[in-house]
Amino acid sequence: MALIEIENVQVGYGSGPNILDGLSITIESGKTYCIIGPNGAGKSTLLRTICGLLHPRQGSVTFKGEVLNKLRTDEILRRGISFVPQDRSLFPDMTVKENLRMGGYILRGRKALEERIDEVLVMFPILKERHAQHAKTLSGGQQQMLAIGRALVLRPEVIMLDEPSLGLAPKIAQSIFDNIVLLKEYGMTVILVEQNARKGLEYADWGCVLDLGVNRFEGPAETILNDPRIQELYLGKQNRDRREKTA
Repeated sequence: MALIEIENVQVGYGSGPNILDGLSITIESGKTYCIIGPNGAGKSTLLRTICGLLHPRQGSVTFKGEVLNKLRTDEILRRGISFVPQDRSLFPDMTVKENLRMGGYILRGRKALEERIDEVLVMFPILKERHAQHAKTLSGGQQQMLAIGRALVLRPEVIMLDEPSLGLAPKIAQSIFDNIVLLKEYGMTVILVEQNARKGLEYADWGCVLDLGVNRFEGPAETILNDPRIQELYLGKQNRDRREKTA
């Protein structure tokens, strides 16, 4: 059943051209979606549009039947959609626990907030261990976990992750993907934009290929991974084959 409906959406920045140019995607509840495509395809723009940082010039974004087009980001957050941006946007001079508290700023009651924070610390034991450390002293992977954890304080129905493995060592990036599996097990719908397209698709149920602001291909993630056309155009098959031949 459709949870989020993006229909014929056109979005741009300021007075510039459309980045999303008639994009349509349906997001179903409880699944993990991986959005891939070349640089400039509109992947991050799509996430910013869903969470209200950008507003459609045309078309509509609906969540459980409600049109989100003119809602503020905080209003969309209250409805159950959280966004973890590429730059993480942590408060570097605040502790881990203080950053988590900021994630629950719209909650009423200290007790409820502390209960939510405790839930996050159970999910991310390393954050519990470092709860009194300033965010700026954490490793890149720990900062990414903190950014995700802060988004989880509100128990969102949908969590959107923009390039969560960017700049991380392979072993640390793997821990982030393991956490994405955990989010799905907790019943969340995950929308993932990932620069490591192959890895992102391996951990997704459904894949969408954006190019020039439109949805070029979509289908089960495994099907997209194994499609020779998509491998050649978007997953670097030719470059990989060339490296293997010269190895």
